[in-house]
Amino acid sequence: MNPPKPWPDPSPVDGVLLSSLKKGVIEYDEVAIESACLTIINRSMDTYMAIFEGLVAGMDEVGRLFDCQEYFVPELLMCADALYTGLNMLKPHIKHNAGGAKIKRDVIIGAIEGDIHDIGKNMVKMVFDTAGFTVLDMGRDTSIDRFVREAVKLESPLILVSCMMSTCKPRVEKLIRKLKKDAPGAIIMAGGAFIGPEDSISMGAHGGANNAHSALREAIRMLSAVNKMDSIPDEQSKPSIT
Repeated sequence: MNPPKPWPDPSPVDGVLLSSLKKGVIEYDEVAIESACLTIINRSMDTYMAIFEGLVAGMDEVGRLFDCQEYFVPELLMCADALYTGLNMLKPHIKHNAGGAKIKRDVIIGAIEGDIHDIGKNMVKMVFDTAGFTVLDMGRDTSIDRFVREAVKLESPLILVSCMMSTCKPRVEKLIRKLKKDAPGAIIMAGGAFIGPEDSISMGAHGGANNAHSALREAIRMLSAVNKMDSIPDEQSKPSIT
């Protein structure tokens, strides 16, 4: 069961604006996004709702189009530019009163060693930034040793591992094993083109997600379940988070 959304249901007018944002991202129409954002700001519409149900929802659809090979890297980059146009307008109006701001936990994110792709990782980082988490972005091609070193330094962080190449998948498994040994308080999520939620869990991570918005909701759900514990329990005693 997912946690409740930290924003109200949209009114009919809000729904039109959300659709404009989503369509603007999909069609990489920065002018339409700027216009919708100005109206949203003037209406004092909930900024979280605008970002997640408008901009992020649009980028989720862009990801689907990319997976289906209807969009390619040039379209993906233009869509990302459109998304950041809206995000840069809306972020100053965010009130950090929901989502990650209620859960004190640092986030480490990076693409696993050997993986030079970072568009998906950057989307996830943006979503967690917006939700009020403190995010350490280690970029692309991040070594296992660096992941572990930063995890130990921060003490019980949430670790998000991106893997967009099948050849790098064994390194993710190795990283998860090492994190569980050296940073047992860490909460681990893995994802990417070749790692779905079930794959992530089967590799030993605590959770997984198919897109940036789902990653945030899954993280909040897991953190809520363990927020009062000193470390993640083992698989036999782990509380249900379904």
